[in-house]
Amino acid sequence: MTTPESKPQRQPSSSQNPPQLHESNFWTTGKGVLTIIGIAVAATAVVITFIFSTLSNDNEFGQPATYSDVPTDSVCGLGGVALEGSIADTPDAQWVEYRGVWLPTSQEYGPGDDGSEGEFSCFEHSPRGMLFAASAYTGQLTNPASWEGDLQLFAGEHAEAHRAEAQELFTTVFSEADTALGGFRLVNYDGQTAQIDMAVTSFDGSETSRTSVLLNMVWAQGDWKIDATDTELGITLSPLPDLIGYQHWSA
Repeated sequence: MTTPESKPQRQPSSSQNPPQLHESNFWTTGKGVLTIIGIAVAATAVVITFIFSTLSNDNEFGQPATYSDVPTDSVCGLGGVALEGSIADTPDAQWVEYRGVWLPTSQEYGPGDDGSEGEFSCFEHSPRGMLFAASAYTGQLTNPASWEGDLQLFAGEHAEAHRAEAQELFTTVFSEADTALGGFRLVNYDGQTAQIDMAVTSFDGSETSRTSVLLNMVWAQGDWKIDATDTELGITLSPLPDLIGYQHWSA
C-alpha cells in the first residue's frame, strides 16, 4: 500500500508551470540603443568643440609669435621683439633677384640692409625675422657662383673657421647646379637661438634634386646669424625626397 508520501511525482505540464520570464537587458532594448547613440553624439560634440577651441589659438604650423613691450634691439632698429611662438602661417614676401638668386624680403621682417656690402643683413628679432635671415643665407650659400668675397653670415668664436668650411662644402655640393628655395620647416625657437630646416631644389641639366639645409641660428649683436659658438659647423646637409612637411616658400 502506497502512502501519499511514497507516490511517484509527475513533472507538471507546461500549462501548469509556464516558462519563466527572463529580465531583459536595458542596453539591448530600443531605448538603450538610443541612449548609447546619444552618449556617443555628445562625446563627439565635446571633442569637436575642444579641437576648434584649440585651433582658434593655434594653427597647423604652431602658435603665432608673441611680441614683448621692450624696444627693438635690431642693429638697424627694425620691427619689434618676439621671444616666443613660431612662424605660424607663411608670411608674405617680396622676392628680389640678387646676383642671379631670388631671395625673399619684407619691410616688416627684413632685411633692413639688402646688399650694399655684399650680403643681406638686419632682420627683426622674431621667428619670421629669423626665417628671412635663414632664407637669405641659404639662398646665397647654395649658389656659389653669386658670391663676391667672403660671406659674413656667422657669429661666434669659430665664425671664420665655419665660414671657410661652409664655403668649401657648398661649393662642392652646389657648384654644378642652379638652386632655388622651395620650403621651410621651423624646428625650434627660443628667442635667442633657433633651428630651421630650409628645403632647396637644385636643377642640373635634366636632373632635379632636393636638399635639406638645417641651420642653427643665433641672435648676436642685433641680428640673426648662423651659430658658430660650437666647434662643429652649425649647418647640416641631407638629401630630401620631397617637400612633405615643409611650408611652401619660393619665388
